[in-house]
Amino acid sequence: MRLSLLRSLAAAIRWIGVALAVALCPATVWAQQDTLAAFNDALQKVVAKVAPAVVQVDGIGLPSSDEEPRDFSQAAEVKLQHSLGSGVIIDSSGYIVTNAHVVRGETNLTVTVDKRALQSIEPEPTSQAIPARLIGEFEEADLAVLKIDMENLPTVSFRAGPLKQGQLVIAFGSPQGLHNSVSIGVISFVERQLTPDGHVAYVQTDAAINPGSSGGPLVDINGDVVGINSILVSQAGGSEGLGFAIPGRLVQFAYDRIHDLGNVAWGDIGVRVQGITPTLAAGLQLSRRWGVVVSDVVPGTSTDPRRIQPGDIITSIDGKPLDSVPQYYETMYHKKEGDKVTLIVRRDSTWRRVELPVIAGATGTDINAHGSFAGANLVPKLGILCSDLRSRAKAYVANVRSREGVFVEATAVGSNLDNSLVSGDVIRSINRTTISSVAQLQSILDKTKLGDPIVLQVERQGQFLFLSADTN
Repeated sequence: MRLSLLRSLAAAIRWIGVALAVALCPATVWAQQDTLAAFNDALQKVVAKVAPAVVQVDGIGLPSSDEEPRDFSQAAEVKLQHSLGSGVIIDSSGYIVTNAHVVRGETNLTVTVDKRALQSIEPEPTSQAIPARLIGEFEEADLAVLKIDMENLPTVSFRAGPLKQGQLVIAFGSPQGLHNSVSIGVISFVERQLTPDGHVAYVQTDAAINPGSSGGPLVDINGDVVGINSILVSQAGGSEGLGFAIPGRLVQFAYDRIHDLGNVAWGDIGVRVQGITPTLAAGLQLSRRWGVVVSDVVPGTSTDPRRIQPGDIITSIDGKPLDSVPQYYETMYHKKEGDKVTLIVRRDSTWRRVELPVIAGATGTDINAHGSFAGANLVPKLGILCSDLRSRAKAYVANVRSREGVFVEATAVGSNLDNSLVSGDVIRSINRTTISSVAQLQSILDKTKLGDPIVLQVERQGQFLFLSADTN
């Protein structure tokens, strides 16, 4: 009797479980559907908010001198070049941010404004191309500001808070001329430095970005701009989930400066820096394999070369750890003449605190790289024809800072340098050994073995830099 009762109770419990599962399953499905519907509605609201402020940028210009003849009187026909990109309205009076490469060299700029942006202005609006003029550029960050003569236009705002890896983002633009297209993805990496010496650390996203999307906004789920689409990395020419946007805080800074001043004037302390790579660290015998190294101290500035020298590692700037070149330049962008910058510098095993005054931005001096190849020697390992600097006529090296070294006359064969030598470069040293002749350079290179690092200190257009090569 008791056994029968227990079996009946177990069966009842099983049926109750089945009944609960049946009852709860629709609720779970409905909850999922409600969540998806809410997410769908949220996306549509973001698109409706941002899309009216997105524009298409078209440019027409004359070809560059290396593409077409410049003596147009001798040419029966000149083929104009056409550029296509995107932009976003930042100010309701017609100020637009886009990429500098979209508008560079173009003499006739037009902006296509979405008809949704004109609903409060025209009774029956249609998309229209409006003449635009270039207000200014910030080439270091590939940014430009345009102006169209319209008022009461819709705008977007910049995101104020920090970004996080994995957060949802939406990309707007005109890929292949398809105006105001939208794609969705996530932030793949918050600060991606594409090259060791680049000024910008980009926002990496897997949202689809294609040719024509450049200059369009990348926004968060609130519709606030987190970046301006700038670079597509692709082997096939289309989106492969590797898109890069200029971070919003840098865009806002550049826009404010260009809007107010017409350009981006930023401070200089007479110091040039590069990112430390493993090859640089090995060749220069640096104490760290990452960070920022001084490549040059510009003459004529107030910076004392005895206090800071090429090869010094900057570990801190204004009390903040310095790990990359973009961090250095982001600090300098906000400096003006008369300010001061405090650096913590490491040289070998010695640490020192260096305070430097900020001056107006410095410019380099062009090197006259022309001359005869007479007496030039081939250096196969570097792929160059070169000559002793001191053997060249003074007229050709009048603006060269170096007093000794090897002058690069021309490139002869392929080079495995990360940043190739070019005609007019002066090789000053190799792995910290000063070079005074081509014979000395050849001798040192002949002694290098497979896997040995090669780091050259080079003068290029009046400034010093390091070029590294692997012998693998």
